[in-house]
Amino acid sequence: MSIELRSRGTRLQGDKLIAQRSRLRVRWLLWIALAFSGRSLVAAGAARLVSGDSLPLLEVKALSGHPAALPRDARGHGAVLVFGFSKAAARTSRPWMDGCRATAAAKSAEQGVYCYDVRMVEDVPQLFRGSMERGMRNGLPAEFQTQTFLAYTENEAWRERLGATDKRNTYVIACDGEGRVRATATGQFMEAELKRLLEAIESMPPTKE
Repeated sequence: MSIELRSRGTRLQGDKLIAQRSRLRVRWLLWIALAFSGRSLVAAGAARLVSGDSLPLLEVKALSGHPAALPRDARGHGAVLVFGFSKAAARTSRPWMDGCRATAAAKSAEQGVYCYDVRMVEDVPQLFRGSMERGMRNGLPAEFQTQTFLAYTENEAWRERLGATDKRNTYVIACDGEGRVRATATGQFMEAELKRLLEAIESMPPTKE
């Protein structure tokens, strides 16, 4: 009899443990569902950027280590933002950066544009971000590190804003000195496309308040 009672007690404890684990599993699933639904709501509310729009706040970490934000940090200067959403995108973003930097170097400080290499790296696990940043800094001149931006948040929202459907592609925005979008481009670098973006910046006078 005592053996049977102990057996029943063991089964009851086992049933309770299974029930507790089930409740925890449900809570985790609900938490994950809420987290992902929150991300999708942010992305769904991010309208596609077009010429004339004000650039939304882009808060990033510069590769040099300091926090940065656009359009604040480019105020008073034209800016070309080259966005990449994966390591593979560097194949197309690098020529854009080289072309932009060469053009900027040929102009005076007053006339020049800022060229920003914006890496959307929210998917990189926290554990590996430090080593990634060290690898990116290796061999890159200090002046380029200050304009190489790492975006660890709101990547989905920026995908919506840029219409980014291919993470291997490059997406480019040209902004004037007031932080307004003046032109966009997608894909492989072409000198004519860069010229079009720069002319769009230069042809737009500042808005009178």
